[in-house]
Amino acid sequence: MPFKFRLEASLRLAEQEMDIEQGLLAQELRTLREATEQKDLQAQLLNAALEKQKIACLEEPQMLSLWQRYCYDQRNILLKREKEVEEQNIRVEKQREKLLECRIKTEKYKRLKEKKIRLFHIAELKKEQTEIDEIAQNLRGWKTQED
Repeated sequence: MPFKFRLEASLRLAEQEMDIEQGLLAQELRTLREATEQKDLQAQLLNAALEKQKIACLEEPQMLSLWQRYCYDQRNILLKREKEVEEQNIRVEKQREKLLECRIKTEKYKRLKEKKIRLFHIAELKKEQTEIDEIAQNLRGWKTQED
């Protein structure tokens, strides 16, 4: 009789759920990488604007107010990008937690299945040993009848 794990469907569902959560984590990590790249680019833009503002102070005072306004806008955009990165980091951590929960659930089913397989094999070995013992006893009884 072959082994049949009665929770096989639950194990498969847990594995599928884990695959989905891994995909979602990969997606959240891509979004984080993109947000970080945008933040870094914005920081470069702000630094360039600050340099232009310094130059305007020395060489073009009439342009200084425009550069100040531009730097102010770039700083606000940078702050917004930093906030987006923070929020995305939180989403990534939540997704990691979900994935960890799925892994734990899947591992529980796998360990249970392995345990049930071991118990099944032990029971099968006991059955075989019982059959062998019965055959041996029948052979002994048959030999004593011949004598």
